[in-house]
Amino acid sequence: MKKFLYITAVLATVALTSVSCKNEVEDLFDQSAAERTQSAVDEYTAVLTANGGKWVMEYFTTSGEPGYIYLLTFKSDGSVVISGKNKWLGNEYKTETSLWQVLSDNGPVLSLNSYNTIFHLFASPENIIEPGATEDDLDETGYGHKGDYEFMFMEYTADVVRLKGKKYGASIYLRRLPADTDDKEYFAKIDDMKSALFSTKFTKLMITDALGQRFYMTGATTGIVTIYPINVDPIDQHSTANFIITTDGIRFMNRVEVEREDRTAEPLAFQTFNLQEDGSLLSVEDATVITALPLSTYLSEKDYTLSAKLDQMFGKYAEQAAIVDADIKTAYKNKRQLKGVSFSAANNSSKVLTKAVIIEWGTSTSTVKTAFFVEPEVSDDNTLSYKLTGEMDDNATKLIAAVPSVRTLVDILVENAYKCSTENILMPAEIKIESDNNGNDYINVTVQ
Repeated sequence: MKKFLYITAVLATVALTSVSCKNEVEDLFDQSAAERTQSAVDEYTAVLTANGGKWVMEYFTTSGEPGYIYLLTFKSDGSVVISGKNKWLGNEYKTETSLWQVLSDNGPVLSLNSYNTIFHLFASPENIIEPGATEDDLDETGYGHKGDYEFMFMEYTADVVRLKGKKYGASIYLRRLPADTDDKEYFAKIDDMKSALFSTKFTKLMITDALGQRFYMTGATTGIVTIYPINVDPIDQHSTANFIITTDGIRFMNRVEVEREDRTAEPLAFQTFNLQEDGSLLSVEDATVITALPLSTYLSEKDYTLSAKLDQMFGKYAEQAAIVDADIKTAYKNKRQLKGVSFSAANNSSKVLTKAVIIEWGTSTSTVKTAFFVEPEVSDDNTLSYKLTGEMDDNATKLIAAVPSVRTLVDILVENAYKCSTENILMPAEIKIESDNNGNDYINVTVQ
């Protein structure tokens, strides 16, 4: 059962201006204020040290920094083992023992009250020096990270304690862990989750709410995201929010509210997402989900390159690629070969970057890219087709003159629409593009 902390100072007696001999009010509590405060201190001390005393702290400083994970093991002798791994620790696992106490300060307060180099760096007012920063990059405001090392107890259950920074007020959670949790292995799990969730290949993600309305989300690899409706200018309308990576997914520092395209409508709201089997992040509150962009986007927009080697091509695509490979080897006396295909962007004759089907060929140590320009036509999130514009670059013209079968391969690559699918809809590092009229004809393209 969740317990809420209500600390109130109550006067023991009340003076009444009456001539009656019964001018006293009965005590509202069966203990004095000091006794009640000490009881609360003892209660929280017992909560923190129970069942091995091991907790994960989801620690935040300000909205301008991502969250950080710390493991704390509270011991009844007044010591606490703190472990961490983040960029301020050189992204190395470190652990250190210091002191802790539950104090009475207008209510129970958790104080990590002896200096711990792993943890107290966020509460130090010293200048912030980003790893790899120069002197010109220093934050010399004298406030440091604006982190706390003393925390007011707000509420708790048996396994979750909500704290509030005493000085700067950030909400911070402690979640109980099994006593036999290995700290170093726990941080390895956090690292695995980071790798599973976000990549610099996919800097723009999509949030889709229960109504089907969509928002772009950028900056996830930094721990501070920018979110805005897909049809608005992010300069004019956006929200920013910071989050922490957990072993289950991500949790934002506070409940996030994002204005919709119609600003008069109820905003999109969320705080915690858990990783799903398909790679998506699903809100614990409703059906809001975070995924990559629609798969057809990666094949249609100029910002993305999707490539495939010969062993990633199947059916008619592999058959014609084998013919081209043999013809290139014949034409160039086994000194050249077909290396693969890609769907990318190249400069056309007007020096405009536009989408193209690229035939990649050359020697074992060098690659020539020949561009056949196309106009993508997107049917839906996962379906698109290409239409040749009739323009190709000089390399393509020369290659077709020497190896006519290349043109047949290009025609086959664009003759049918593609249906797209992937095993991970948050990080689609590989996308299967399949001919819409024969499932045996497909290419596994790698997003670069």
